[in-house]
Amino acid sequence: MSLLIGLGMLLAQPTPAPVTELPAWLAGAWVTTGDKDAWTEEWWSTPRAGLMLGASRSGRGQVLSFFEHARIIRSKDGLQFCAMPQGNAGGCFPAASAQPGEIVFENKAHDYPTRIVCRKTEQGVDAEISGLHAVEV
Repeated sequence: MSLLIGLGMLLAQPTPAPVTELPAWLAGAWVTTGDKDAWTEEWWSTPRAGLMLGASRSGRGQVLSFFEHARIIRSKDGLQFCAMPQGNAGGCFPAASAQPGEIVFENKAHDYPTRIVCRKTEQGVDAEISGLHAVEV
């Protein structure tokens, strides 16, 4: 009997409200450097009219290896992170969760990545890109 009650309570859990607050803390310009002259630069606009615009580029020395245009947009269903890597069509990732200084976007149907986490850090902003099928860029 208690199993049925527990299962009923689990099924009755309310669906979390969609994430609708644009991550204003993400606005700005961020630069990360690594070994052997590796670098990544990323820029985000301040939120306005339900939209943030972003861009990034990565490379080594004077050689560009990757670039991307992106946006975070508010819709009736919540926030979405949409990216166009290397000028291609790309895809969108709905916001799965948010807390102060962190936002998680997920699209399990996407090939790679399936999850993008942005975090505010003492040094600026950190992004964690993950999924099942990593591709060489």
